[in-house]
Amino acid sequence: MRLVLIFSFIGGTLAAQDTVPSPVSGKEMFLAYCAVCHGVDGKGQGPVASALKRRPTDLTMLAQKNRGKFPGAEITKELKSLAQAPHGSQEMPIWGTFFSDLSPKSEAIGTLRITNIVTYIRSLQAK
Repeated sequence: MRLVLIFSFIGGTLAAQDTVPSPVSGKEMFLAYCAVCHGVDGKGQGPVASALKRRPTDLTMLAQKNRGKFPGAEITKELKSLAQAPHGSQEMPIWGTFFSDLSPKSEAIGTLRITNIVTYIRSLQAK
């Protein structure tokens, strides 16, 4: 039920925009797909966060929690995953399938989307 709520919210957001965010803008994609749970600032306080069993990860603290090194490869792997397990909970959408479905004729564009979201998340890291 919660996953349906999240995708309904995301779907409503995209319908309101009437467009799919550009794969070259990590910020646009983050705001469209991630901010609903993780918040515009990435701190885990998005509009549906309180409806989730587990608070979304504070994405601004990833490097700090990893001894100062941003775990870009791990995040990329999680976002590319087609399985639920890497996300730690069924409340986190399986983004690999979602991003692939946005550009079914080009695997490279799905990869570009993930790369640019990860780059944007890197820019959110606490100093």
